Amino acid sequence: MRFYTSLFVFNDENYRGVLGLDVNAVLHQFCDQVTSIGDLVTKRKPLVNIVSFCLMPNHFHFLLEQIAEQGVPRFMHRIALGYAEYFNKKNDRTGRLFEGPFKAVLVQRDAQLEHLPRYIHLNALDLITDLNWGEGKIADWARAEKFLEEYSWSSHGMYLNKPQLLPVIKKAIVEQIFDTPEKYINFLKQWLGHCEIVA
Repeated sequence: MRFYTSLFVFNDENYRGVLGLDVNAVLHQFCDQVTSIGDLVTKRKPLVNIVSFCLMPNHFHFLLEQIAEQGVPRFMHRIALGYAEYFNKKNDRTGRLFEGPFKAVLVQRDAQLEHLPRYIHLNALDLITDLNWGEGKIADWARAEKFLEEYSWSSHGMYLNKPQLLPVIKKAIVEQIFDTPEKYINFLKQWLGHCEIVA
């Protein structure tokens, strides 16, 4: 929940927090200033539209649409530092949390835009060590699908129209491709055409 809350809090031009500041306190303070969920959304000035995400043990993946000047690097800086500080403090550790500095690739073709949410969401399957999805083999698709639906640190559920606790994901840019959860699931399953189903 902390990572998800961070996505909301740090993605705001108005955020003036400092490292060490409790994100939940910032969120509560922000919520105290608004009178409705609609007001909550309109008072914010997002840096990016978060189209999809997946948090992994030592890295994360995002599909972001920049909407403010230098929005992507500013957002990524806040997420990397803020979440690492929280995690280190919570787990009584020091040092880097993520593999390295963020790498960005500009999406230039529709095919890239179409593929990225699938790649980002399927990345969570790396946590099932015997699944081998990255090698083009799916040993148990039902198990993989169940895992993806239950994995809380990804926007996969929002593509299935599960409710968002906070208005974090803006998937309008990909809704032209996946306008229903069924089309999105079918798109994931199409990837299986490139995989060997191991019986």
